[in-house]
Amino acid sequence: MADLKISDLPALAGADLIASDLLVAVNSSETKKLTVADLVANGVTLIADDAIPGAKILFAAGGIVSADLADSAVVEAKLGAGSVTAAKLANESTVDLVTTLPGSGAFTGQLALDTDDSNLYCWNGSAWLSLKAAGSVNAVTGSTVSLVDIVVTTTGSSVAIAATQNDTDAANKFLAGPTSAGGAVAYRVIDGSDIPVATTSAKGGVIVNGEGLRMDSNTIEVDNDVSASATHHVVTYNAKGLITGGRAITSADMPAATSSAKGAVIPGTGLAVDASGNLNHSNTVAAGTYTKVTVDGQGHVAVGATLDAADIPDISAAKLTSGTIGSAIIATDAVTAEKLADQSVTKFGGAGATDNVVTFPAGDYKGQFFFDEKNEDLYVFTGESFLPITVISGNLVNAGTYNANTNLVASVTTAGSAAGFTAGGALPNPATGNLNYYVVVSDAGTGSGNAPAVSLAPPDMLISLGSGSTFQLIDVSNAIAGQTAANISVVATGNIAATNVQAALQELDTEKIGAAGPTFTGTVLLGQNAVLAFEGSANDQYETTITVTNPTADRTITFPNVSGNVVTTGDTGTVTSAMIADATIVNADVSATAEIAVSKLANGTARQLLQTDTAGSGVEFTSNVDVPGTLDVTGVATFDSTSLFVGNATFNGSLVFEGATPDAHELTLSVADPGADVTVTIPASTTTLAGLAVTQSFTKAQRGTPVALTDAATIAVDMSLGNNFSVTLAGNRTLGDPTNVTAGQSGVIVVTQDGTGSRTLAYAGTKYKFAGGTAPTLTTTAAAVDVLAYYCESATRITVTSLLNVS
Repeated sequence: MADLKISDLPALAGADLIASDLLVAVNSSETKKLTVADLVANGVTLIADDAIPGAKILFAAGGIVSADLADSAVVEAKLGAGSVTAAKLANESTVDLVTTLPGSGAFTGQLALDTDDSNLYCWNGSAWLSLKAAGSVNAVTGSTVSLVDIVVTTTGSSVAIAATQNDTDAANKFLAGPTSAGGAVAYRVIDGSDIPVATTSAKGGVIVNGEGLRMDSNTIEVDNDVSASATHHVVTYNAKGLITGGRAITSADMPAATSSAKGAVIPGTGLAVDASGNLNHSNTVAAGTYTKVTVDGQGHVAVGATLDAADIPDISAAKLTSGTIGSAIIATDAVTAEKLADQSVTKFGGAGATDNVVTFPAGDYKGQFFFDEKNEDLYVFTGESFLPITVISGNLVNAGTYNANTNLVASVTTAGSAAGFTAGGALPNPATGNLNYYVVVSDAGTGSGNAPAVSLAPPDMLISLGSGSTFQLIDVSNAIAGQTAANISVVATGNIAATNVQAALQELDTEKIGAAGPTFTGTVLLGQNAVLAFEGSANDQYETTITVTNPTADRTITFPNVSGNVVTTGDTGTVTSAMIADATIVNADVSATAEIAVSKLANGTARQLLQTDTAGSGVEFTSNVDVPGTLDVTGVATFDSTSLFVGNATFNGSLVFEGATPDAHELTLSVADPGADVTVTIPASTTTLAGLAVTQSFTKAQRGTPVALTDAATIAVDMSLGNNFSVTLAGNRTLGDPTNVTAGQSGVIVVTQDGTGSRTLAYAGTKYKFAGGTAPTLTTTAAAVDVLAYYCESATRITVTSLLNVS
C-alpha cells in the first residue's frame, strides 16, 4: 500500500473496532501510536466534570445499583403513587410491636401495639394516645348507696365488678315492697297480709279460731281434753267428731247375728267358749288319719276307723269326672295317641308379629316341649324354665342376603319383608321392629350406610341389635377361611392313629395302594374268602378271579425270575419245550396213559395262568387265579386294570397311581409307620378328598360335634378336642388357660347360666385377648346364653369377641 496522507486514509467503522486496533497521534514534534483500549480507559480522565450532558448517557434497565445512590437521594417527589407495595414495607414499619412504649414515635401517626396487654396506641407527634373502639365502655363507676353495694376495681384495661347485698338491721326481716301498695323495696317483718289465704285446693295462711282447734303457745292442737283409757269403749262425740266420753262395751251394745247380717252369737249345740273367749267344737276325738268315720248330729266326727273293701261300692269308670289316677293304676301302653289331648306333649306359641320376643307358656311337667311357630324353634321344659334344644333359641330371623359390593339388600325373605327389608334397597336402621333379624353377605365389598364400614365377604352375617347406627358383624368368612384339615377331627380307628383329617390323609398317603400299578413292599394279606378279580382288557361282564383253596398250613407260591405267562391246570398248549429245563421231566412224571405230547399243548389266551383245575387232578390255563394261601409280592406289583379286593389287602409300601396317561408322573399314596392298628374310613359316596396344602371348595357342610366342658371352679379347655365348646355355669368360674392351642383354629364357646344365674366368668393365663383389653361381662339372668367367638392367632394368643344375651 502506498503512503497516503492521513486525510486520505479510509475511515474505520465503530463496529469494526477491537481493543488492539492502533491509532496514530501526531503533534508538531513527533508521531506516536495508541490502542483503542488505552484511548477509552485513559481518555475519560481528560473530560471535564459536568461536561457530558445527561441526554448523551443511556442507562440500561436496572443498571444503577443501590450502592451508587447517595443516602436520602430518593425523596417523596421521586416516588410514584402506589409504588410502595406491602412487599416494600419493612417489618414493624407501620405498627411497632412492643412490650413497653418507646419514648417517641418514628413519625406522626405511627401505631404501637403493647403485646403484654394487647392495647393499641398512636403517636400524635408529642405523646402516645390510647386508642378505643367506637361505642366501647371507657369507664365503670360503682355505688354503695342502696341495698346492694357495687365495688369496681380497675387493673390496667381490666375491670372487676363485685356486688354485695347489705345485711338486715334485725332478725326475721325479708326484702319486700310495702304491704298496702307498690313502692320501694326494703327490709321489713313479714305481715299477715303477705301470706295468701288457704283454700281447699291451694296452700296458704289460716286463722285458728275454734271449730275443734286451738293454739297452745305457737302449737296447733285439738280443742278437746278427755281422760285417757286403754279399754275399748263405747264413746260419745260432739258435732266436730271429738270424743267427749265413753264406757265399757256390754253384750247389749252388740246386735244379734242373723243369716244375712253379721253380729254377736251365743254358742249352741256342739260349740263351747273357753275362759279366754275362744270358740271351738265341744266334742273330742283321738287325732289321726281315718279312711272311715262316724258323724254325729252336728256333723262332728265321733269315731274314726279303717275303710274295709266291703265299704267301697263298685264304681263304673264312667263316673270318674275329676281327680287324678296314679301312674301305677294305668296299664302299660294304655295311653294311646287318641287319648292324648292337643298340646299335652308339645305346646305351641311364639314371638309376637312386631317385637319378635318369644312368650313362653307355663310348663306342666318336666320334659314337656314348646314349639315357637314363628321362628320354628323347639324348647324343652326343665321343671324351671324352657330351654332351647338348638344352640340359638329361635330369635334370630333370616331377612335375606346383602351385596357388600353395591351395599344394597340383594334378596329378602317373607319375614325380612315384613320387618321392612327391601330387595334393591339399603339396610334399614337398626330398630326394635327388626331386632335379631340378619342378612347373609352374598357379594364381597366394604360396608357403608347401616352396614359396618369394614371388609365383608360371604358368608358373613349382619344382625340388627335393635339400636345403634349400624348392624353388628358376625365374621363367618374369616372363621371358615381359618378352617384347615388339621382342625377337623377324626376318631382314630383301625390302623389309622391320626385324630385329624390332615394327619389321617398323611397316613393314608403313606400306606395307600392304587388300583392301577400299586407297589407292594411287604406281605399282601387277603382275608377269608377274599379273591383277586381282574377285569382284563375289555370292560365287560367277564373277570379273571384268583382264589385259593383253603390252606391247611402256610403255603408259598414263588414266581420265577423270568418273564412269561402263568400256566394253569386248565391251560393247554402253553408250556413249550423251551419252558422246561432239559431232563426235568422224567419217566415217572408222565402218566402211563398219557397220549398227548408236550408239543401238543395249546397256548392259553393273554394274561392267563396255568393252575390246577377245580378237581385238583389236572392243570389248566385261567384268567381267574385263586391263591389258596398268601400272595407275597416282594417286588413291584402292577395292576393294569381295576383290582377288586373282597377282603383286606395288606401293603407294606406305598400305592402308586399312574393315572390316565402312562408317563413319568405318578400319584403316590403313602402312610406314616403306624404305632398301632389304624383305620381310615372313606365315606360311602362319590367325593373328592381334601388336601392340606391345596385350596379347598367344600360343597357340603363341614362340622364337628360341640365339646361339653366340665363345670368346675377352673374349667379346663383342651383345644385339641374340637372347635366349638359349651358349658353351663353352676357358680362363679374361671375359664382355664387352654392347652393344645394351634394357630388358625377358631370356633365358639357357648356359656349358659344355670337356673340360679348371676354367675361370673374370669379368664386364666395370658392367652385370651379382648377388644380394648377388657373381658366381657356375662349376662347374669338365669338360663341366659352368651357366645364367645375365638380365633387362635398363635399358640400364645387367642382373640375373643362376645355375642351377649343370645335369646
